[in-house]
Amino acid sequence: MRCLGVLMLAVLAGCATSRLVTQQSNPEYVGKSFKTVMVVGVTADEIVRRTFEDRVAALLDKRGLKGIPGYSLGSRGQVEEAELRRIIARSGAEGVFITRVTRVDRDSATAQGATVGVGLYTYYGGVWQTVTTAPQQISGPSWTLSETRLFDARTGVLAWTGIVETRENKDLGEALTQYVNLVFDAMVKDRVL
Repeated sequence: MRCLGVLMLAVLAGCATSRLVTQQSNPEYVGKSFKTVMVVGVTADEIVRRTFEDRVAALLDKRGLKGIPGYSLGSRGQVEEAELRRIIARSGAEGVFITRVTRVDRDSATAQGATVGVGLYTYYGGVWQTVTTAPQQISGPSWTLSETRLFDARTGVLAWTGIVETRENKDLGEALTQYVNLVFDAMVKDRVL
């Protein structure tokens, strides 16, 4: 479980090349933007969750909305739905922003083996002096699919959903900001935030 949490942070925070794969808004919520939003990062790793929820809440605040990290209301780890509903009701939030990683994969390929002549003149010396390399597995950057959903806090009805594909990058802070801004911009465009 800790591995999934680390992957969530690495993916959500470590991928500066995010793209929205799909998005859909509930027509009943278009034009009825939420002003106070509780943020929940779904992971068993509490440090990863707090980092994600704090960052998203801060970015919501920068956009003129009130962001509330879910952990700040006492929710720890996986909670039953009834308990989550009580926490949401106590928060005073109008919306609930929930993100989870749905898939992590790593690009890889196999480099074919080869026999190479190493003589001065490959015509003659290469016949006698050759080096053979075995096929090798080469790992590339990881990529992840994550899903973000925005719910009406009072009714539990889904207002917006989006799936984002992200590619690995080393700058965690910039990458998480880029990821969240991509999702926020889509929600603003769909007029639910």
